Amino acid sequence: MLSILIPVYNINCVSLVRKLYEMALLTEFPFEILLADDASCRKVREENRVLNRLDGCRVLELETNHGPAFIRNYLGEQARYPYLLFLDTDTSPVGEDFLSLYLKNAGGQVVCGGFCYPEEGDSFLRNKYGAQVEAQPAAERRKHPYQHFISMNFFIPRELFLRVRFDETFHLGYEDTAFGKRLEDAGISVLHIENPVWHLVEEDAASFLVKTRRSVKNLLGRERELLPYVRLLRWYNCLKRFHAVALTAFLFRISESLLEKNLTGKHPSLRLFAFYKLGYFCWLSV
Repeated sequence: MLSILIPVYNINCVSLVRKLYEMALLTEFPFEILLADDASCRKVREENRVLNRLDGCRVLELETNHGPAFIRNYLGEQARYPYLLFLDTDTSPVGEDFLSLYLKNAGGQVVCGGFCYPEEGDSFLRNKYGAQVEAQPAAERRKHPYQHFISMNFFIPRELFLRVRFDETFHLGYEDTAFGKRLEDAGISVLHIENPVWHLVEEDAASFLVKTRRSVKNLLGRERELLPYVRLLRWYNCLKRFHAVALTAFLFRISESLLEKNLTGKHPSLRLFAFYKLGYFCWLSV
């Protein structure tokens, strides 16, 4: 009945899979756990191969890196069962009834359980941004169900997934946003419930900024397509109307090092982070 699908890149997910395996056994439904390794380093591959010993668990290894959109599509194609649960490797279910809650909501819709962050942690910028901006209760997510779609933890009928699929032209960054738009365009309902996973971030601020810049680059040329879904693009559109894009790009360039000093420190400002992303996008577009 259920295929649990986990894209893997350079993260040991043995603990996560063992926890999911024990949960799945308790449901008494047929299940499988598939992992697709997107060309991780040798050490991680060797560590995760032990999971092949679990009945119904397979680790699929790719020789070249393709990115999260491709990997999720690949997992959906390889899955055997009619319902798919996608989880990121750096997560862990919060509730013991995690799988049961999803199965109770099985039907012709997408179900998003949400995520949360532990209070402790050294990933200051990543945790702060995740906890205060990205992580939202179900009641808030329901107000804009498609804009709040995030692929970290979602449940979908396989037939619907193969019809919509992720846009593989997004290598890393905003592929979730584009998928949410595809769901809305296809008229597929998205139900947000309280069934979260912990997002166990182990990413320093400097690495997160590099990833952020890569993600922002993905928005170039997609302004019209994703404008209603991405706040950064709405801000950019306002700057264009007031002919202030070049000025914003200039302000970003002269303050870039100071911005990064704040953002990589122990007390990062989320307002400065928002300007950092907007300024970088303006700089790319001029």
